[in-house]
Amino acid sequence: MSLKGFWRGIMYWPVRWLTRFETILDDATAQIVGDNNVVYVMRSTSNTDMLVAQRALKQAGLPDPTEDLLINGQQLARVMFLDQTDHGSAEKAIEDFEKLIAAHQQDQQLNVKVVPIGLFWGRKPGQEARQGHTMVADIDNPGHWRKFWLTMFSGRHILIRASSPVQLRDMAEQHGSTQRLAHKLARVARVHFVRLRHAVAGPKMTERAVVIQDLLDTPALQQAIADEARSKKISVPQARKTAEKYLHEIAASYSDTLVRLLDRFMTWCWSRIYNGIHIEGGERIRELAEAGHEIVYVPCHRSHMDYLLLSYVIYKEGLVPPHIAAGVNLDFFPAGPLFRRGGAFFIRRSFRGNKLYSTVFREYLNRLFQKGYPVEYFTEGGRSRTGRLLPPKTGMVAMTVQGMLRGQQRPMSLVPVYLGYEHVMEVGTYLKELKGKSKEKESVWQVLSSLRHLRNFGQGYVSFGEPINLGEALEKLQPNWRDSITTGAEEPERPKWLTPTVNLLADQIMCRINNAAAFNSVNLCALAILSSEHHALTREELVSQLNLYTRIMREVPYSKDAYVPEEDGEQLWQLAKKHDKFIVEADGIGELIRLDGSTAIAMTYYRNNIMHMVIVPALLAAFALGHKRFTAEAAGKLLTELHPLLQNELFISHNADDMTFWVNALLEQYVQCGLLTEAGEGVYAVAKRDSRAYSQLVLLARSSSETAQRYAIVLELLQQAQPISRSDLEHHSVQLAERLSSIHGVNAPEFFDKKVLSTLIGTLKSEGYFSVIDSGEMMADQRVGELSDAVDLLLEPAVLQTIRQSVQQLVKAER
Repeated sequence: MSLKGFWRGIMYWPVRWLTRFETILDDATAQIVGDNNVVYVMRSTSNTDMLVAQRALKQAGLPDPTEDLLINGQQLARVMFLDQTDHGSAEKAIEDFEKLIAAHQQDQQLNVKVVPIGLFWGRKPGQEARQGHTMVADIDNPGHWRKFWLTMFSGRHILIRASSPVQLRDMAEQHGSTQRLAHKLARVARVHFVRLRHAVAGPKMTERAVVIQDLLDTPALQQAIADEARSKKISVPQARKTAEKYLHEIAASYSDTLVRLLDRFMTWCWSRIYNGIHIEGGERIRELAEAGHEIVYVPCHRSHMDYLLLSYVIYKEGLVPPHIAAGVNLDFFPAGPLFRRGGAFFIRRSFRGNKLYSTVFREYLNRLFQKGYPVEYFTEGGRSRTGRLLPPKTGMVAMTVQGMLRGQQRPMSLVPVYLGYEHVMEVGTYLKELKGKSKEKESVWQVLSSLRHLRNFGQGYVSFGEPINLGEALEKLQPNWRDSITTGAEEPERPKWLTPTVNLLADQIMCRINNAAAFNSVNLCALAILSSEHHALTREELVSQLNLYTRIMREVPYSKDAYVPEEDGEQLWQLAKKHDKFIVEADGIGELIRLDGSTAIAMTYYRNNIMHMVIVPALLAAFALGHKRFTAEAAGKLLTELHPLLQNELFISHNADDMTFWVNALLEQYVQCGLLTEAGEGVYAVAKRDSRAYSQLVLLARSSSETAQRYAIVLELLQQAQPISRSDLEHHSVQLAERLSSIHGVNAPEFFDKKVLSTLIGTLKSEGYFSVIDSGEMMADQRVGELSDAVDLLLEPAVLQTIRQSVQQLVKAER
């Protein structure tokens, strides 16, 4: 037994008793579980690290790192150590790499995988060296005495990261000597470990007071302070004091100790609040972080839970939690101080006209980017009250782009994140606010009141969408953007191209959030029951409809990132039933599942989370019912015409050119599901009226009824009431939508939302459906009548009759 083996034997049980770890394997590493041709690369030669890694890797199904690798009768070390403090171990690693590469050059069938293993005790980022101090301890190789204390105090909080393997077969086939290739492999591994530590623990921390003073001395803030003093006619020290007050209001005070405590608390809390948290795309963000990217998370905003849930999930993915832009309304005791230590920095709802505050905030945000802190902000600005994505607020996106113009060295990626829940605790409050009640100011009493009603919230969903590499996106949108980069410390001028480019980026973010959306038991049941005539379905009808939705979405997915549950309709209903959102009544025939008035309104929130994914399939079903017999070409033509309206309202990501392909794929699926029959080449007919398939088609079509009705109202008014001013068109559209809601029982709060109708009218204008005459009023184009006639066929006859009669009465009254 070697000396190292002797000491490991003595230390085995003490280390086992004192340590606890979490292991995260990258997807590619998980795929080689059971393969013996694996070697590991580690930074530290510590026996304690080796003992912990041995347990973790064996537990994960990977080879024991203490056992040698046997290749063609030759024994090779299973672990290569790249310890920078131990020159001998680093040279030994190079020799071992050379032997492995040489073995591959001799045996063409051999393919050993090199897996980097990172161990992190407590995940502390460390502190930046203070002024006058140049010595900084090596965090990965702390020495025997410090390692003892790490084991005592951080041994229960160890993270082990097994990164994606390097295929030595690929390296062996590269040109060059084995020595050069070995040195290259070692160099790549060292860079990887540096990036991995940055990804897991974040950059070294600086005391908050030092950060504030450093920012106050930047040229951009010095200039802003001078301008403030001059414009307000106050002294420079007074203006500087104001800037310092703003920084104290804004700046975070990140505490690794608090994050560790919150991790344990939230693990306990989530296990009681949620049945589980479904995560998609975690590998994406780990790859970005390990590639050295500055990550900016841009999630949708459903609930105050979003802050906690997303940070918790990111931490559990083995990455440092982001600094979060939170509304200053959340800075109340005791939540504010806790949020600050968890990484929150606070932002005012509006700071237009306050140039000093604007500069202070931009400088602080830019410092986060320059230092390499991940950042999170909500592009919607506030929580959605309807369940749909809100139009993006572009201020933070603009400041992110401006950060790139300050000479950001690291690549920057925007990561859209979809957050979904089977229960949102604020839904009741949202409905009150939509009815006109004033928004309550956040306070500790409001939080405690919410906590009183805590119960099981079902499943939570966190999906990391397709990242937007900001540099590459700017190259496509604005090829000469690099001309605006300033390498100095001064704040760059705002280029003319910034606003339109930021608007396009913001829309891309929203579309990619929607691409990562998740179906769940509650939103699917809500979709089906709200589509029924009296908000009631038999159990058999509901289960059958759920099976139809999931089948269509699996076979013709909305996007490659959209999540469709694996459960069948019966299992989904059983999951949804546990939330007590649905009324279940049994009679002699069977079970009836329904929603009452107030609950039905609340359930529109969950349905709206997924409306962008079902709107095109639903409109296609409505088109089929309106025509009975039709061609694929005619259906594709209408959906292509409606595309800009749908895109601006619901942030669907498909291009207009893709609509025909999407429609054809859906039509093929409808035939396979029995909803339609083929009546000739490219010609389709609906199923027989007395069949179950026909009823399913009707339910699917009704999912689009509110959208189609809004379109019909605005188009009918444009035709019949012209010339008409925009304000009158918006006002009358709201009036008619409210009337329709009362007559036909439309309970969705967004149905007569002026903002939604205004967006629709704005899109019609940008698409050239009407022109503005000298009086400032609007005159409809010929296409308005054609589109109006086509949309009318998507409506049920009674609803269409109400719209036409109401418009005629309104026009008559106006004249």
